[in-house]
Amino acid sequence: MKISFIESRFFISVLLFFVFPFSPLKGAHIIEKTYLATDSLVETGGVAQIGEKILDLVTWEKDGLVFTVYPSLSVSPRNGFVYGVMPAVKWESQRKGLSNTLTVNAETSTKGMLQLQFEHEWYFHEKWLTSGEAFLNKREDLFWIGGDQEDFYFDRREVKVDWDLLNNIYPGFWIGLQLFIDSNHFSDEAELSFREEGLQGFKGGLIFGLGPKLLLDTRERTLAPQSGVLLELQPLFVGVGGIGDYNFTRITVDFRKYVPLKQEKTTLAFQTVLDYAEEKVPFYDAPQLGGKERLRGIGHPLKRSGNSVWLSRVELRQHLWWRFGVAAFAGVGEAKVNYQNPFEDVVSSFGAGLRFRMLPDDPLNVRFDFGRSSIGTTGFFISLKEAF
Repeated sequence: MKISFIESRFFISVLLFFVFPFSPLKGAHIIEKTYLATDSLVETGGVAQIGEKILDLVTWEKDGLVFTVYPSLSVSPRNGFVYGVMPAVKWESQRKGLSNTLTVNAETSTKGMLQLQFEHEWYFHEKWLTSGEAFLNKREDLFWIGGDQEDFYFDRREVKVDWDLLNNIYPGFWIGLQLFIDSNHFSDEAELSFREEGLQGFKGGLIFGLGPKLLLDTRERTLAPQSGVLLELQPLFVGVGGIGDYNFTRITVDFRKYVPLKQEKTTLAFQTVLDYAEEKVPFYDAPQLGGKERLRGIGHPLKRSGNSVWLSRVELRQHLWWRFGVAAFAGVGEAKVNYQNPFEDVVSSFGAGLRFRMLPDDPLNVRFDFGRSSIGTTGFFISLKEAF
């Protein structure tokens, strides 16, 4: 994917110091609070204090509840002028040392694009956690068809729910249930083209899956962790009970390790993923190598996909000043059929990004990432939370 195709999003959140003159929510947010244990507002100087005063106009805090809302703007050839809001809520959890969060991204555009995304993490009991996302999107999407892999644009409507319920049965060990629902509808032209290509799932339809989820988690926090290990095992059984239009099994293994190089300043993060689905998986839901949460040098997640994917990557995260930080990342991986010749067509990816912390005392970051891959693709992403 060329950079001219990539949606170039520009979030005003980083520029609120200049362009956001008022807010109906003026609360009790205390501007003297430290951004990081090693970087107080006194140390960062007057500019940071002015910035906190301006951000106080869009932040409300009371009795452990924090609410903030940031506007968002973007421009792209596909979607035209895109505008919306990014609210975030944080409240105290039943689990000591951790917070509950709810983030929302609501956008529309002059060309009819509509996106509404909810993502949450809620410790409603000391030993119970629910997390996941709900996603609604109406947009023009892209796929590559034919022997020469021509760009094919098509209208797509999608509703997706990915939800977990987990119980902490032993220190660091969680077990529970995963629910996955994904409903897609394509234009008639797209359905005909996908049928001619012989693609599994050319009609779209409903994916309904259930499965157990096992989690080993020794991280000190879930937002931008600095230390610990995460190991996830997710077998998903699609079509259980005869619900939905597809029947296949998908298994994902996700291993992450975080190494603090300097407390609250520098972190080295590692991740390895194995993602396998039976060949009956529809093409648009097959394991993907690229995208905002995997190899970010591949801008569109459908550019490299298959029923089996592996990837391994590393990321260096560095806090700079006040609410700002940077990251540098690199990784390798491959998308294949049934892991045949798994190192034959390895793709490498590298890049860097900027971080801006939305909440006053919790590392809920807006990340601006640019990456490039060995197959000539690029990716530019603006998203909430770290990629891993």
